[in-house]
Amino acid sequence: MPRYSEGQLFSATQDVRVLRWPVEVQELEQLRRRGIPRLLVVENGDTPPVPSDSREDWIRAPVSRADFAARVAALRARAGTHRVPVLDQDGLLRYGSRMVPVSPTQTSLLQPLVERYGTLVPRHELIALLSAGRGTASQNALDLNIMRIRRKLAPLGLRIRTANARGYLLESGE
Repeated sequence: MPRYSEGQLFSATQDVRVLRWPVEVQELEQLRRRGIPRLLVVENGDTPPVPSDSREDWIRAPVSRADFAARVAALRARAGTHRVPVLDQDGLLRYGSRMVPVSPTQTSLLQPLVERYGTLVPRHELIALLSAGRGTASQNALDLNIMRIRRKLAPLGLRIRTANARGYLLESGE
């Protein structure tokens, strides 16, 4: 049965990141936060991790070409249905292949919405973030900022939904 050499294995794909477990655990955490699909190659009889979401899988080394290709194909298919936005420290919001720049205020408000993509972020938490930069912030100031953010999100295929006086959630608008 043919096997991948280490060089072949780790350069075989670009959209699915291949990491050695447990050696590259720090990089793994970064990829998890960014929502990048990842295949962990478990080495030396180590105990594999429990995958944190559907964009992560593992395979034990040594690995055959067929098994490797099947795992990568499965991750690609699952990742296509699980795109998540990524907000970087430079103020760029990325979703799929598109991106928009956002202001520092918008970045602070978007951070919890991106981190909890698809779940409710309470209004009081967003007002507190807005107040941290200005001293005090009103409900109207939050509403105005959310309106501006919504305009920026539309070209990405994202939207912010309002949960009556409770908070907001960021989701796909496609």
